[in-house]
Amino acid sequence: MIVRLRFKASQVRVATSPPVARKAQVVEMRAPAHATRPANPNHVSTQEMAGGLAALLAPAATLTFAIALWRLGRDLGLTKNFFITDGPFSHWQVWLAMTATLAASSMYLNRKSERAARAPVAD
Repeated sequence: MIVRLRFKASQVRVATSPPVARKAQVVEMRAPAHATRPANPNHVSTQEMAGGLAALLAPAATLTFAIALWRLGRDLGLTKNFFITDGPFSHWQVWLAMTATLAASSMYLNRKSERAARAPVAD
């Protein structure tokens, strides 16, 4: 089932489309009172930029955590090879620190974008 959300200034109602290969529902929801349309529709707000960057940082944090576990497994003798044999990135602690930094940055940006979405816009 595919659900599409459309924000309109009308009341909430559920409309179903004619049956197709996949059933799709359109749920119209009332837009928040403080939401305004930007003067330039191609403009990306800082709120949208923060949310987009946070969406990219979360998978990056997961990837670095997997690499940290891989390197830790190599140090414990559970895995055979690690793709970096020397240098600072050959230590699992570095990868774990990168994971913590990316995850904390993602959480901060998510909160910043959500807080900006909830803040009333001054007229």
